[in-house]
Amino acid sequence: MKNGINGLVRIPRHVAIIMDGNGRWAKSRGLERIEGHAEGARAVRDAVETASRNGIQYLTLYAFSVANWARPRAEVEALMGLLVEFAQKERAELRQQGIRVNVIGTLEDLPTATRHAVEDLIRYTAEGDRMTLTLALSYGGRQDIVEAARSLAVRAKAGLVLPEEIDETFFHRHMTTHELPQVDLLIRTGGETRVSDFLLFESAYAELLFLPIMWPEFRPETLLAAIEAYGGKERRFGMISEQVQGLLPIQAFDPLDRIQS
Repeated sequence: MKNGINGLVRIPRHVAIIMDGNGRWAKSRGLERIEGHAEGARAVRDAVETASRNGIQYLTLYAFSVANWARPRAEVEALMGLLVEFAQKERAELRQQGIRVNVIGTLEDLPTATRHAVEDLIRYTAEGDRMTLTLALSYGGRQDIVEAARSLAVRAKAGLVLPEEIDETFFHRHMTTHELPQVDLLIRTGGETRVSDFLLFESAYAELLFLPIMWPEFRPETLLAAIEAYGGKERRFGMISEQVQGLLPIQAFDPLDRIQS
């Protein structure tokens, strides 16, 4: 498993990661929190390279949440600086590897220099067709849902949308995640067992994996093991095993076709 996944393993199309534990990793070593974030950037490179090499089409990283703005100013400024550094240092490699960078969240919230660096990275990698790397920046799942609902309400009030037109697919088109498929595998490091407002709508049927390690301890073999574990899961999406395996037909529920008592 060191060099990649066995060809028989089912690969998740979309993997999302909550990169938790940078600050605690640094503190446990007597370092400043920002040094943990800097070390976490190495783990990001490992995750991106490993995902791309093993056929994952979409990798989404929780880089900065709307709640993170409440952190100490010095830490926020340092994180914004690390984003600029990542955008500038990794752009050539990402483009060479065919990796397109995408952003979800409110990019306009970022400081001007950071926003420009990220926008330049998006443009520079726009032709990538091997994998989409999405950075969640100033992102919150509930906020994204509310903004989509508000947008639809405005359009409905103007007569541009009929209520009966709105289904899950239509709603998703109005979210910042509209370019992304549903999440197959969601990983969180740091030992916490919550999703912290990350991809709430998109992870309804995701397999969840909570790891005790801190994000700077994340290695290529960590992601490979997670993919192996995912490959062993049976994803039923509300059905039963026999239907998933093709032994029984899949029938859409018709409320008129009920057993009469």
